[in-house]
Amino acid sequence: MKLFRRTFLATAAAATLALGMAPTAQAQSNYPDKTVKLVVWAGTGGALDAYGRELARLLEEKAGWETTVENRPGGSGAVGVATIMAQPADGYHLLILTGTLTFGIAQGLIPFEIDDLRLLRAMQSEPSSLAVAEDSELTSVNDFVDYMKANPNGLRVGGHAPAGFHQYVLYQLMQEAGFESGWIPHDASGKVPLALLGDHIDAAFMTPSSGLSQVTSGDVKLLGITSEERSEYFPDLPTFGEQGFDIVDSVWRGVAVKAGTPDDVVAEIQSALDKVTASDEWKQFQENRKQNSPDLKEEAFTEMAKGQLEGQRQFLKDAGILE
Repeated sequence: MKLFRRTFLATAAAATLALGMAPTAQAQSNYPDKTVKLVVWAGTGGALDAYGRELARLLEEKAGWETTVENRPGGSGAVGVATIMAQPADGYHLLILTGTLTFGIAQGLIPFEIDDLRLLRAMQSEPSSLAVAEDSELTSVNDFVDYMKANPNGLRVGGHAPAGFHQYVLYQLMQEAGFESGWIPHDASGKVPLALLGDHIDAAFMTPSSGLSQVTSGDVKLLGITSEERSEYFPDLPTFGEQGFDIVDSVWRGVAVKAGTPDDVVAEIQSALDKVTASDEWKQFQENRKQNSPDLKEEAFTEMAKGQLEGQRQFLKDAGILE
């Protein structure tokens, strides 16, 4: 991922100082001078994969980059982060990640810290939802809770990743409503609706976009959503709050690079991301995928993630998951 060889940097710096010119001008004009790899830390077919591939396409179309996408699922994101950490800090490997980052760090599943990365841009956010197959007798979040209270662990419940965002939503519901449930993790969010349809699980906590085609066709029905107010994309779907459960939460998706990536390279990446987010194609993609667009840059993004990490660590301790 190195943009320049060290010998070139030394020579360029000396020449720049001799001429009295800004030392970052050459770096800014040359990045990227080779293919940039987008490392998606989930498997193919899910919401994160769709985001990463559309981002790669638009970076080529709007910013003139050459890109490639590599899926590196596993370990609640640990495999993807480790892939980035094994590369030089030069901006040629972008990590495409989700809010599961903080859950993984909190539990030690991801053996790194937030400061090992530069969190450059949060580009999507989306609430969780409780979903079942079309032929399920459950029609509301209350139906689900009542059944689980009467039949502890009576339903096979699953979603994307172990101890991630969606399981966190389930834990909150368990604590508030007082029932027991297991969790069946999947390494790609796109596998979750397929597990419902294949009768491998009875209920799922998932982002609506993870099973958008199945939801649109009616094969999967949503029972509730964790947004504060009803979603503009699903106006007939009641929130958890409307059904008596004080749970409001969303998961973000975004872009990070390895800590130590030079500021001038980061500035070029941010400029390219600006071109993507300003495009009509990106806006249409967001609408088609039913996504919100927080568009948080590095400082605000990092502050948000660190706040989430602190809150999640406390929650996991209160839930008895961490000592």
